[in-house]
Parts: sequence; C-alpha cells; structure tokens
Amino acid sequence: MSKREKKNELVFRYGFFSLMLLCMLLASFRPDFGGVNGVMNGNLAIWYFAVPLTYLEAGLSFSPSSLYIALSNGYLLIFVLCFVYILMPLLIRVGTSLLTYVGVNVWLLKGMEVLYCMPPPFSTGLVLSRLADADLPTSIVTTLISYFVGFFLSPFLLYMMLGASTAPFVGINVRELLLSTVIPLGVGAILQPTLTKLNICYGLQTAWVPQAALLLTAYHWFCDALSADASSLQAVDILLCVLIACIQQLIVAWLCWALCSRWLPRRVLLAALFTTTHKSVGLGGWLLRGAYHGSAHGPSITLPLSVLPVAQLLLGSLLANWVAP
Repeated sequence: MSKREKKNELVFRYGFFSLMLLCMLLASFRPDFGGVNGVMNGNLAIWYFAVPLTYLEAGLSFSPSSLYIALSNGYLLIFVLCFVYILMPLLIRVGTSLLTYVGVNVWLLKGMEVLYCMPPPFSTGLVLSRLADADLPTSIVTTLISYFVGFFLSPFLLYMMLGASTAPFVGINVRELLLSTVIPLGVGAILQPTLTKLNICYGLQTAWVPQAALLLTAYHWFCDALSADASSLQAVDILLCVLIACIQQLIVAWLCWALCSRWLPRRVLLAALFTTTHKSVGLGGWLLRGAYHGSAHGPSITLPLSVLPVAQLLLGSLLANWVAP
C-alpha cells in the first residue's frame, strides 16, 4: 500500500472523529448559539429530530427477528444492568472518596457521582456501534432497557449515594420519550421489508443519518460545556474535572472489555461496551433540578454533567473509529 493510500485510509477511518473536533471548534466560536437557551434550542433539536431519526434508521437496518434474539440474551442484559447501576456507581464512589483527600472540590465530585448513577443516552451507543461495526440490535435492546429501568433506579441511587431525594419521572414526559424512540423504531421495522424490496434503503446507504444526528447532539453538548457557569470555581478544579473524566472513561471501558471479552462475541461485546460506558445528560439534568433546585452549589454540581459527556463522546468516537474493520 502506497503512502497516499495509507493516508486516505486514515482519513476515512477517523473521519467521524475529525468531524467531532470540528463541531467542538464551531461551538467555541458561538457557544450561546446551540446551547439549551441558545438561538438553536439544542434540546428540541435532539429530542424531536436527532433521536427519532436515529431510531428510524435503526429500524430500517435490522430484521425484527434479530431484535428478538438480542432481547432473549438474558445474561447480557443482567450484566449490562449490573454494570451500569451497581459497578459504575461503586467505582465512582471509591474514586471520589479518594479524591476528596487531595482537595478536589467536593461538589464537583458529587456531580460526577450523579452522572454515574444515570442510564445510557438514547442515541450515542447506537451510532458508535454502527461506526465500530458492532451488533446494532444488541445496542438498541440494551440501551432502551437500561434507560427505562433507570427511571426507577437512578433516583434511588441518587438518594443512596448523596442523600438527595427526588421522585421518579420528575420533569420527564414518558410519552414524548416513547414517541422519540420506540415509535420510530417500530415504524422503521415495519417499513424495512418493503423498502428493501424496492431497493430504496439498502445496506449502509442510510448510515450517515444517525452520524449526522450525533454530530448535532455533540455540537449541543459542546455549546453547553463551553457556556457552563463556572464563575464560582477555580481553574484547577475545572482542569481536574476534565482530567478525571478522561481517566474514568478509560478505566470503565477497559473494565467492561476485560469482563466481557472471554464470553461475548466481538460485535456483541462492542455494542455492550458503548452502551455501558456512556451516561445520559438529559435524565441527570432532570433529577438534579428536582433534587438541588435553588441550591447555591448548583453550578458546581452540574458542571460534570456538561464536561463528562463531552469527554465520553470524544473518547468513545475515537475508540469506535479505532476498532472499526
């Protein structure tokens, strides 16, 4: 292979990660444009555009029987739920207990604990699974089950770890979540046989749709991270938050790989990996607003919910491009 061919292969392999960095650069110019209260309401764009398109494309890309096979893998589902809601909260509790002794802002550490009690996001794992050629039905099943189980477990974990109580479903419109995920998935699965016969949607021709949707989500997250209120924090605390987020993500990804690599096929393993190593920002924000509304420590405890998902997304996209065939 010539040097030019090697260069083109590298550009193609890491193209999505490069686009992610471009989104970060664009967000740095006008972080107020794509934030929650910006000109382009990022939350509306994600929930009513990016997430439904991701699940509609997923429904067009697999057979319903493969979804049933993934759903019947009870051992994997139990492992994912235990990893997300038992192992990861315990790991972050041990880590924050150690970091307390080196002078890290305690409210930043509490924010990290909040995020690690959350379920996986709806679309991140699916898109990264497509990039890494992982098993898409497994990613869909583990993501949806983990998220809806998190409705009940995440508030309980928040109370157990922080003593902050909030009722389940605070500020959450379950009907809208179903309309954004399950309904588009079902519509895609129903249309898939017909569109395949007509050669309208075939193979990876629609793979760019969820990738573009995730880039939109990434741009929104970058804008929120850059416009987060950090006036009450010291610069060293913010730098430590970023560093700890990256280290934690690497440790969690390695641990999941080590526990699963001997009993799961590679494609299923990658799907479980991208599901378990990412956390939902939306549900975390809802629970924090219910538990810490009006608190003077609000900016400190919410900063990790802006910084950590960005680190998870960047490292996750880099890993997905690296392990892709």
